[in-house]
Amino acid sequence: MQKVTENLSKTCAEQKTQLEQVNQNMKLILEQISISKNKRFGRSSEKMIYDGQLGMCFNEAEVTIETKYVIEPELEEVRPKAYKRRKSSGKRDADLKDLPVEIIMHELTSEELKERLGDKWKRLPDEVYKRLTFHPAEFKVEEHHVAVYAGNNNETIIRGKRPVDLLRNSLVTLSLEAAIMNSKYVNAIPLYCLEQEFLRNDVVLSRQGNG
Repeated sequence: MQKVTENLSKTCAEQKTQLEQVNQNMKLILEQISISKNKRFGRSSEKMIYDGQLGMCFNEAEVTIETKYVIEPELEEVRPKAYKRRKSSGKRDADLKDLPVEIIMHELTSEELKERLGDKWKRLPDEVYKRLTFHPAEFKVEEHHVAVYAGNNNETIIRGKRPVDLLRNSLVTLSLEAAIMNSKYVNAIPLYCLEQEFLRNDVVLSRQGNG
């Protein structure tokens, strides 16, 4: 019994020593972290030098240690001159060159010209400016009529040739499927939003694909 008591005492003493060592190591680590933070995030515009021990100030009214400040010289802010970007000549025409063009004329009637210029006048080169219009998606129903024929002398029925459907008995066409895949997988538009967009154009398409 005495031996067991001695072993327990020895074990407790070893654990106490280990715990003290751990606490000491933890204290050193915290001090190193604090020093590292001060070096990294310390004030760069002013350096504080204390005559005596180093302390932390929480209330300036209670500071009794004389503090000296080394003030860095002020730097004069130099602002660059305003730069106005010049438009490249002909850039707009180059950006729009591959798009279809609809020419809209704005002319005066003969009566208006006579009233303002008299009987004699001449036409100068037109003043031209360009605007870019956008037309939302247009939907059109393709109604396929497949001719059906029956022989007079037998009961044979034949039909006209029809194109192969992407999905049999479905509304979907190649163009519609391409638009949906582009919206969802390229532009990351959820199917719910696509369904709502179709509804705004009076087109009912279910997300479950029952159409």
